[in-house]
Amino acid sequence: MQTSFILSKQEGRLLKPYIVLGMPIHLKVSGSDTNGQLSVFVSEHNKNQGPPLHIHDSDETCYVIEGEFIFQMGDTKVSAVPGDILFVPRNMPHAFLATSQKGSLVCILNPAGNVEKLFEKLSLYHEMPPVEEITRVHEELGLKIVGPPLFAATSVRTQPPLNSTTKTK
Repeated sequence: MQTSFILSKQEGRLLKPYIVLGMPIHLKVSGSDTNGQLSVFVSEHNKNQGPPLHIHDSDETCYVIEGEFIFQMGDTKVSAVPGDILFVPRNMPHAFLATSQKGSLVCILNPAGNVEKLFEKLSLYHEMPPVEEITRVHEELGLKIVGPPLFAATSVRTQPPLNSTTKTK
């Protein structure tokens, strides 16, 4: 039977956050809490940190808590600030980069998939592993790196918010 719970800002489902490629990632709701339906993470980023361009078979929704980011979703690159929410459908290449000194995101993966396992494995490295090793770990879990991380010089197209003709009903 599933149980309800509350976590403070400093708490997570694990004793310590995952440290993935130098970025603390706090597991807030685990796939085991939701019978695999979703996972919720809060990630912290310093300037110029972010994952490589990657794909996975989960939809991902990110909410910007703090800081400024560049997100790439498919071929589109946009700026995101606190209060913005971004949706990336499963199997769409995506990446992000913190452009402010500090940044924080809430990311929800639906279904949970193997991302928790990926973070657990990548947290075992005490130094940045070679790109080939990061790629191998992704592929071992059914995830795929499809390009390099974004860089600060990335050009961004400003995308207006959805208007009444493009909103879903």
